Amino acid sequence: MRKTAEKRHNDWKKAIRKRKIINAHGIDYYDNLHQYSKNKIHCSCPFCRAKTSKRKRVWGTGGKNWSINDEKRIEEMQDQILDNE
Repeated sequence: MRKTAEKRHNDWKKAIRKRKIINAHGIDYYDNLHQYSKNKIHCSCPFCRAKTSKRKRVWGTGGKNWSINDEKRIEEMQDQILDNE
């Protein structure tokens, strides 16, 4: 088990991180730090919440929002198809 002091310190670190996330967007949800440690804070900017499908790309035209690794795989497969023809 963790000591109470260690748990308090970890709670404090997490609350500071959550407050920084919120303040980066110019919003202030709570007026004291304890409330940040007890609630979930999610960044909902377009970059953090981007999904693979059913959404338009963050920048550019619509379509799938593939991860970089998936985009590389797709390019490799398309190159293989062109090489076989």
